[in-house]
Amino acid sequence: MKILVIRIGRAGDMVMITPALSALIDKYPGAEITVLTSPDGQRILKNFHPNIKNIWILERKKFFPFLQRRQINQNIQQTDFQHIFCFETKASFTKLFSGSAAQQHILQDIKQSEINFAERCLSLIDPTLSKNQYPVYLPVLNDAKQRAQNILQQKGITDSTFLVGIHPSYSGLGKKFGRNKKSLPHRNWPISHWAELCKLIKHYAIENGLNISIIMDLMPEEKALGLEIVKASQQSVELLTPAPDFERYKATLARMDVLIVPNTGPMHIAAAVDTNVVALFSIHNPKDCAPFTSENKLVVLRAEDCQHSEPGLAAISAEDVFQASKSFLPN
Repeated sequence: MKILVIRIGRAGDMVMITPALSALIDKYPGAEITVLTSPDGQRILKNFHPNIKNIWILERKKFFPFLQRRQINQNIQQTDFQHIFCFETKASFTKLFSGSAAQQHILQDIKQSEINFAERCLSLIDPTLSKNQYPVYLPVLNDAKQRAQNILQQKGITDSTFLVGIHPSYSGLGKKFGRNKKSLPHRNWPISHWAELCKLIKHYAIENGLNISIIMDLMPEEKALGLEIVKASQQSVELLTPAPDFERYKATLARMDVLIVPNTGPMHIAAAVDTNVVALFSIHNPKDCAPFTSENKLVVLRAEDCQHSEPGLAAISAEDVFQASKSFLPN
């Protein structure tokens, strides 16, 4: 049996279909699965499961996109798929498999959904399945764990260290125009807030005699942002900017005991490697797009729950986040 799965998106979008993928693999254990996705999707799903035999790429910003789409349609027609599961709702994606004889399963478009997107995708496989059976999941490779451990050891972080991660960046942070400018207040927690949070956690560790370290694991181009937070926090946080290595990055997230992060891709990746998450939201509804993980591994803070939500994420104070984080900190 051959199955086609379609989902084009960024890292977090792709993590959110992993419950559905896991359920699909269990439902059709001998099936050969092809995934049509983005370059981010290829990186996320590269080592997901051996039943994923092919990953086809659709690049949204490619020149002459109609040529790319026509080739994809031809590839689908020439492959004997028995099932097509489409986790995209726009007609432009369903046109990609028009004319296919495969049984088609298409996600319904629901505006302002109160149901998590991952749950909606999972229900397309089987509506009786739940988050307890199929949370988000990504594998972590042993050699990647060793690379992560080596980098952490250079910072004096051992296996006995309680590790807090913070992620102050998001894709598009450095872009000042268009949609990214509009999203800035709702994805960007101020540097002063990050610095204050790190000082609060460090003071808590010293006061209670606890071995707690705080790290930022950022891309090299994000180093300037990280250094600003290090300085403002009075060196309460360690900055890591190793060469990009997604498998090693996953392993570092898996080593963290808790990640504090705005609504962005690493939030979902951390949940998928079973790390506790404190997630900061503004405008977006966490019922729709929060990590699809166990309730005891996730705390969500919303700007809308603050007295003055107009500034976006900045409405959430460092003290608010520290108190939320204490549910995961040792005592």
